[in-house]
Amino acid sequence: MCTNRRPEAVAEAIRALDAHAPDAPKALVTSGLADDAVEAHRAHAPGWQVLAEPRPGLSRARNRALAWAEDDQDVLAFVDDDAVVDSGWGSALARRWEEAPGQVACVGGPIRPRFDSPPPRWVSDQILPAVTVLDRGDAVRDLDLSREEAVYGANISFRTGPLRRVGGFDPAWGHSGARTYFGEEYEAQRALARLGWTTRYVPDAGVQHVIPPDRMSRAAFVKRRYAFGRALGAGGGRSRALAARQVATTAAGVLVAAARRDDRKLMERAVRGAENLGVLRARRARA
Repeated sequence: MCTNRRPEAVAEAIRALDAHAPDAPKALVTSGLADDAVEAHRAHAPGWQVLAEPRPGLSRARNRALAWAEDDQDVLAFVDDDAVVDSGWGSALARRWEEAPGQVACVGGPIRPRFDSPPPRWVSDQILPAVTVLDRGDAVRDLDLSREEAVYGANISFRTGPLRRVGGFDPAWGHSGARTYFGEEYEAQRALARLGWTTRYVPDAGVQHVIPPDRMSRAAFVKRRYAFGRALGAGGGRSRALAARQVATTAAGVLVAAARRDDRKLMERAVRGAENLGVLRARRARA
């Protein structure tokens, strides 16, 4: 688990991992925190290895965790500090890795929302991925990254050997300090795919993602999806031509939804439009 927050903010996530993955070695990686904050985490996480990454950035924190995992045969699982693992998460994930063929290098599971307060009526399932919610169905299946299928970093695990071979996580991607950005785990999955490895979705190793009220504004949804689109476009995960076509389609959909006073459809179109505008505004990363 990586965090740049206070110990009390991550206490529930830590308790859940202690309860539902009791035998797994656990590390908490602090990111960009002062020494006194790091010591506070050590006091509040008995039995955990607390690793201090002095520089901010989720990718750097994840790379620090990758360095901590000693054996290339290990599986390194990441859970966000605001995600609460389900009962049986640890045993389900271990079982799915045991049955996975050798070419599987990444396994992730569902991320379900747990709202701190009732969501506004305009929130629909179609826009919940903007707040890191994921459901790819009830079956185990290998994902097609060329169709923008992936698993998300709030509930993701990797074989450490292949992940090291692709260089871990690029600090150019992902959240860093006050910067809202995405893509570091998607780019890692794409790099693995280029070397012949696969990503697998498993439905029975899930987490609940705690969604605070400040993420339930229209502006927050649009901003986060725009940032997601920029990362998607920068990595070449969606072409500018496709994004342009979808912007045109979305614009027409906005007008229809507004005329019908369909608030949910209006937000779905706005969020989708923001994502594609992000793709169009992105600067392609160097290969």
